[in-house]
Amino acid sequence: MLNTSFSPNANNLASTITSLAIGKFDGMHLAHLQLLKQLDSHGAILCVRTDHARALTPHKESYTHLPIFYIDLARIKNLSGEEFVAFLAEHFGALKRIVVGYDFKFGKDKKCSADDLHTLCKDSEIIIVPEYKIKNLGVHSSVIRDLITAGDLPTANLMLGRIYTIYATTTSGQNLGARALYPTINLICDTYVLPQNGVYASLSSFDGAEYASVSFVGNRVSTDGAFSIETHILGHSIPALPPKIALGFVQKIRDNRHFSDLESLKAQIARDIDVAGKICATIAEF
Repeated sequence: MLNTSFSPNANNLASTITSLAIGKFDGMHLAHLQLLKQLDSHGAILCVRTDHARALTPHKESYTHLPIFYIDLARIKNLSGEEFVAFLAEHFGALKRIVVGYDFKFGKDKKCSADDLHTLCKDSEIIIVPEYKIKNLGVHSSVIRDLITAGDLPTANLMLGRIYTIYATTTSGQNLGARALYPTINLICDTYVLPQNGVYASLSSFDGAEYASVSFVGNRVSTDGAFSIETHILGHSIPALPPKIALGFVQKIRDNRHFSDLESLKAQIARDIDVAGKICATIAEF
C-alpha cells in the first residue's frame, strides 16, 4: 500500500517514523518547506499521488533528504476521516506528530478539514501550517503551475525558491540548426509541466557542468511545424550529445512566431542569444 524509493520495504521504514508531513507536494516549493521545518529528527513525507500526466516535480527526492512515502489518491479518497486516521496508525505505528497545511482536506468527498485532525488524532500532536505568501500572493502548486504555463517564470521561480527545471532525454532533430542556423540539443520530456510556447533564457546542465543557454518550446512554425523542445548552449561547442539534460527556465524572451525565411529566423536567434546571455549573467545562485 505504501512505497518509497528509500527502501525496498516501506512498511519497516514507516514503523520508525515519528513525525509526518502529508500532502501532494507537487513543486516542493517554499510553502512546502514550511511544513517540513516542523518535522522532528525521524520525520518523513507522505505524498498523495494524483493522476496528473505532467507534474512540477515528478522526482521529489532531488529536493529533500527526508524519506518520501507514496500513496495513490485512489487508495484513500473513499476512506472516511476515521478510516484515514486508522490508515495512518496502521502504517506509522510510532507516529507522534502530524503536519499539514491550513487547506488540507481528507476523508470521502473531502468532508474533513485540517482542524478535524485534532479530534480524530488524540494521541498525536497536530501542527497546521498557515498559508505562506510571497508579495501577498499565496504560494500553491496550482498557482505555480499556472504561472509556468503562462510564461511567468520569474514569479514561479520566486515561489519555488529555485529555477524551474525539467529533466529531459536528448534525441535527434532536423539537424537544420547545425547546418543553417545555430546548433541545438533536441529534447523529449513527457512528465514535467512545460512552460508556455516561446523562447527562454535558460540554464542547461549535464556531465557535471552548467551552461547558459537559450531554449525553445513549441511548434517549429517556420520549418516543419512539429512540436519540439530545443536548447542552444551559449559560447560552447558540445562534441558529444549527453543522454539527459536538466533544463532550467529563467525568463521568457519572446513568443513563438513565424519567419518567412531562414535568414530572418537566424537573425532573430542571434538577438535571442544576446538577450539570453545578458539575463543569465545576472542570475544569483539559488
